[in-house]
Amino acid sequence: MTSPSYRVLIGAIVASFTIATAVAANAGGVTYIQQADGSSRTYRDVSVRLSGQTLWLRSADHKGTLKVVNGACSFADGLQRCLPYSVTLYQGGAAREIGLSHGTVFLNLSSEVGHLPHSSEVVAPQHIVAFLYTQRGTYISLKGKLDEVAP
Repeated sequence: MTSPSYRVLIGAIVASFTIATAVAANAGGVTYIQQADGSSRTYRDVSVRLSGQTLWLRSADHKGTLKVVNGACSFADGLQRCLPYSVTLYQGGAAREIGLSHGTVFLNLSSEVGHLPHSSEVVAPQHIVAFLYTQRGTYISLKGKLDEVAP
């Protein structure tokens, strides 16, 4: 038997793939955020920048930036899998730490298509797929092209 929060996570993942797949190959990514109360919002044309172990997601209107610092990383099936260490939201001139419960960031920095583990989902070259779950019960998922990769 699965818990209600697990079913919501699976629903959010399926919704994020559905939304991200429906978007043409525009620059940037699509971020889907579902709050604990069930409300959700989709951000399109998100700028996705990787600088070392830090992932920067900036909204198309430049009003919000999410900084995800990755910790331990490993490689499997052509993908780099990282565990996020910290998340900070920069918005309205203020920085706010977001308590992270768990998450995974999959990066395909190669020139070959990679496969998500235990899934038929593919990750195109120079693309990212990420799933984050906050301590407050918010699900954040991202799928898209890396606009910039810096060492």
